[in-house]
Amino acid sequence: MNINRMLGIFISLTILMWILIFALSPQPKYQQIININIPELPEPEVDQGNFKNIEFKEIQNDSFKVDIKDTLPSAKERTDKVDFNFYVYRVGAFGNQTTISKLVKSYNNEGFPAFTEQNQSNKDLTNILVGPFASKRDIENNKQKLNNIADIKAGEVIAWNP
Repeated sequence: MNINRMLGIFISLTILMWILIFALSPQPKYQQIININIPELPEPEVDQGNFKNIEFKEIQNDSFKVDIKDTLPSAKERTDKVDFNFYVYRVGAFGNQTTISKLVKSYNNEGFPAFTEQNQSNKDLTNILVGPFASKRDIENNKQKLNNIADIKAGEVIAWNP
């Protein structure tokens, strides 16, 4: 198509669009004005005299007794029994960054969160930790799968606080 045809189509569509907008839009001079009258509600009729005759008395009933002894253990006793530590599974300490990132990615792909931490005894090595787990039993239940992912025979369960 050449420029003249494109320009003609554009102008035609623009004019058509303006005509449709003004033809189909509601015009205020053709609309009816509707007034809605909402009737006022009558005031409620209340006999104020009856309220003055009401007497309030304290109920005297000795048959209803409330036991107020504290039978629940205190919060301190309950929290002393709960272990708030998390546990992580240390897969091992590695020095090769490629191996570390591959193992962390493998654990994450299998649904186990894994992260790294610098080894305390040897600063050149990096520990790979999987978890945190809520209990040691969770780690024991998944130990075989965790070992298979890293192709190791055994890891170490460590208490971990963030």
